[in-house]
Amino acid sequence: MAVRCVGTLLRRVWRAWQPGTAALSYCTEITSGRIQVNGVDLHYQRTGSGEHAVLLLPGALGSSQTDFGPQLKLLDKKAFTVIGWDPRGYGRSIPPARDYPEDFFSRDATDAVNLMQALHFKRFSLLGWSDGGITALVAAGSYPLLINKLIVWGANAYVTEEDLALYNAVKDVSKWSPGMRKPLEDLYGINYLTSTFSTWVDAMTNIFQKFDGK
Repeated sequence: MAVRCVGTLLRRVWRAWQPGTAALSYCTEITSGRIQVNGVDLHYQRTGSGEHAVLLLPGALGSSQTDFGPQLKLLDKKAFTVIGWDPRGYGRSIPPARDYPEDFFSRDATDAVNLMQALHFKRFSLLGWSDGGITALVAAGSYPLLINKLIVWGANAYVTEEDLALYNAVKDVSKWSPGMRKPLEDLYGINYLTSTFSTWVDAMTNIFQKFDGK
């Protein structure tokens, strides 16, 4: 499924009619689409038309727009084609509701790679933060020939007792600051946010207890 930047295309045609004016040759709009990948409809955003394709991977409960709005707007659209996605059960990739099987990081990595392939990118770079960083690391390890470059931040290689203490301290979303809670409440509603984040904490606890945090 290809998403075309119609506004940019029209401007290119207009500029081509004006002597001495170079045609605009890259996409500046942020467009949205949905595409079926591994049995689910995934939502994504796209901008730019550079040769270097980049996928943005959000953190837990995050979405393309909530976690990467500035990057979608400001990354060099001549150099990059930028794709932001909502992993299954997050953002506008609902349904399905989010769940956390033991292999959910691997499942997200496969979804991310298959999404880029469905959009016809042969090689691409990954920018991931928090859970998205973990997903990016798993994807790079599992599909090394497809990954150009990798940037991650806020990701952890394993779960420790200290991590679990922090997760459980914020498990009750009603105790979050309004600035932290409101964007996700607006996106999900309080019930979905509360139950999904609680289940995420339980999933991280299971990784620690069953797999020694690895």
